[in-house]
Amino acid sequence: MNYDVKNLNNQKVISMNGRLTFNDHEVFREVVELIEGARGESCVLDLSPLEFIDSAGLGMLVLAGDAAKEAGASLTVKPGGGQVRQMLDIAKFDTLLNIV
Repeated sequence: MNYDVKNLNNQKVISMNGRLTFNDHEVFREVVELIEGARGESCVLDLSPLEFIDSAGLGMLVLAGDAAKEAGASLTVKPGGGQVRQMLDIAKFDTLLNIV
């Protein structure tokens, strides 16, 4: 998994691409640190370029949501479609995170 960060309209947009699996936990820690540093800001995790997510990747999204709450930041997840959207729907992630 790779990621890119942009500041757009007072939002920190973190776009992730590739595959989000257990093997990416160290890189994802960098994403969590970005969210932790967004005190009081709005963050968007753009997963639309992401091709695949596994159960470990879903767990990492939960960690991102927890980090946002602790930082007082809002977190929105844009899942796109395909397998990633399907996994979020099956796992009922709309009850845990703000999914648009």
